[in-house]
Amino acid sequence: MNVQRIYSKNVLLIRILWGCFILCMLVQILKHKDPTFISILFGSGILVCGTISIFIFKKLFIEQTMYLCVLGMSFVTFVLIDNEPVISNFYLIFLVIFILSLYHDYRPVFLMSILSIFIGAHFYKYGDRLNYTYHNGDFFYFLFTLSVTFLVAFLQIRYSRSVERDDNAKKEEVRKDNEQQILALINSMPDLIYIQDGTGRFIEMNQYAKALFKLENIDYRNKHLDELFSQNEWFRNFQNCFSDDDISWEKGIAYRFELDLAIENQFSATFDIIKVPTFFADGSRKNLLVIGRDITEQKKAYDLVLRSEKLAVVGELAAGVAHEIRNPLTSIKGFMQLANQEREFNPNHVQIMLSEISRIESIVSEYLSLAKPNRNSLKSLQNIDTLVRNVITLFESQTNLKNINIHSELDCSYQIMCNPNEIKQVFINIFQNAIEAIGSNGDIYIYLRNVPESGVEIIFIDNGCGIKKERLKKIGEPFYSTKEKGTGLGLLTSNRIIEKHYGTIKIKSEVKKGTEVTVFLPTS
Repeated sequence: MNVQRIYSKNVLLIRILWGCFILCMLVQILKHKDPTFISILFGSGILVCGTISIFIFKKLFIEQTMYLCVLGMSFVTFVLIDNEPVISNFYLIFLVIFILSLYHDYRPVFLMSILSIFIGAHFYKYGDRLNYTYHNGDFFYFLFTLSVTFLVAFLQIRYSRSVERDDNAKKEEVRKDNEQQILALINSMPDLIYIQDGTGRFIEMNQYAKALFKLENIDYRNKHLDELFSQNEWFRNFQNCFSDDDISWEKGIAYRFELDLAIENQFSATFDIIKVPTFFADGSRKNLLVIGRDITEQKKAYDLVLRSEKLAVVGELAAGVAHEIRNPLTSIKGFMQLANQEREFNPNHVQIMLSEISRIESIVSEYLSLAKPNRNSLKSLQNIDTLVRNVITLFESQTNLKNINIHSELDCSYQIMCNPNEIKQVFINIFQNAIEAIGSNGDIYIYLRNVPESGVEIIFIDNGCGIKKERLKKIGEPFYSTKEKGTGLGLLTSNRIIEKHYGTIKIKSEVKKGTEVTVFLPTS
């Protein structure tokens, strides 16, 4: 019998035992006035029931405690029969059946039968203690009845165990079938999958994992990392796969991260890793399920989409930038022609020309930073107001041509850790959408707002055509766009950039009234 089941039966039996003991005490108090006898009975009962209770609830010697419970019931039975000897035959047989129904085990039933024989022999030996005329054959009749009861109990237990074995065999067969199906499923998946127990020993891994780790011909089950590292030098290259295990256990929930693997010239990939810890009922560690998907090609595709979106924005900005550069060039050309005629440079004219050249340099620098191929440049501490101003510079000519006024409140300066080129691309996407929504003759408002102890919000508001509610729900999905020639990748790219910076983008819009886009970026 399962130890846990025996424990639960013991708990039930000790409760019954305490109830019987309390019943005995009440009967003794009502029938006998001898305080000495009552005190002895009370002390003995407390000692017996208390000792068994300690063993049960402290889970000490669970199987052995089962026999203590049977002995305790025999003690209570003896006291009850001592009060009412006439019930001995019925009560002793009933007790065997009761123990049978409770434990379904030969051992306690056999013990209870032997104790019943001795208790019955004691009372039948002294016939004058029974309230009826004692006959010589009564004790043998009792033994016969008890033997039949024991035989029935034996057959019933045997039958129950046979049925239980059949059920267990069927359950085991179903379990094995399920395990085979699950193994076939995970082995067919093109993902890294393995399971470790609470101590870090490997339980199972799929074919992809064994091929990646080169463990096909090595028995990895029930082995720790150090044992496998000593057996397989190639496996040592993947030590960083297991570096975040403690974080997963501490969090207690699924933990997700990206992992770059580069092993000389033999292997290079990026994995999206998910580690899922499971626990026993008492909170101790059970298993750690790890799933890793190779997203190298997806990352490359994403980088291509990001670059394509940049180039698309660059193309749209080209006309405005060219116009913006042409204006200062016209001024410089005019002053140069004037100086050529007069054979001298006017200091004021020189100052104006230098100012115009600086403006050209600023515009070209911003334009080139946007047009550069996307690289995983490191994050650095940046003034968010400076980034917004740089983007405004790029769009000034375009907004002037369309008679769109830009109103900005950038008096406050907030620093954030970010990739400046990526953040500027997000702002450019939002700006471009606002200009296209307005068309001409409109306003764009830009505000910076501090979120205490959290970050900063950059708010873009336009009074353009707005977006319908049903379309607003789909904004950000790939290849869904409200523009006739749009790809729908602009906001998707922006969302991913902001998510990578642990921020958020929220959009509110109303048809014929305009759109409000709020970008939140954490300051730490």
